[in-house]
Amino acid sequence: MSWWSSYRAVFRTELKVSAIELADHGWPVLPGTYRQAGRWTGGPDADQSGPVPALADGAAGATLDLDAIESWWSARPYSVLLATGVTVDVIEVSALVGRRVCGQLREAEQVIPVAATPTGRWWFAVRAGEALRPELASRPDVVLHSRGSWVAAPPSEGPQGVVHWRVPPAACGWRLPDPYHLQVALLDVLGQRPGLASAGSVPGSVGTGVRC
Repeated sequence: MSWWSSYRAVFRTELKVSAIELADHGWPVLPGTYRQAGRWTGGPDADQSGPVPALADGAAGATLDLDAIESWWSARPYSVLLATGVTVDVIEVSALVGRRVCGQLREAEQVIPVAATPTGRWWFAVRAGEALRPELASRPDVVLHSRGSWVAAPPSEGPQGVVHWRVPPAACGWRLPDPYHLQVALLDVLGQRPGLASAGSVPGSVGTGVRC
């Protein structure tokens, strides 16, 4: 076996472990297309701009079934796609805004899972079910991934590198935060409200040394 084949085998194992860990904590996943020989492959709609669902029914095929996950990722190095809208929603912003939001969260002693993508976008995982506030919904640079959507989760490969955790879910014990607090921090960073009220005394906050 060549070093490249060995590397790909190890990488496939890392992807499988990640998918199992997410599903084991109630975060549904599905396989996504993956990069091979300079092209995206592995699904019926292998968009060449990055990973997309490898299943014909898209995000509707997401599961928590560990046997299905074991089977998928034992066969191919699929990207790990996190399905949103049932257990977890994701709010996606630019890396610049993401870093500033992390600063607000640290001041408020809140810990929220954060991932960075190789395309300059960061995403924050929150409890599913809350729409964006109107001030945020009107902004094209703030994207809510909810029911029927998905995001690429670490360590999936992107066009210029891999998705990686800035703050892993284990840092907050896999507890999904109230989306309200993240939206308040976003509004503050974007200059659309005076500031965080009672920072550091937000109900349900968790102190930690983890930094975004």
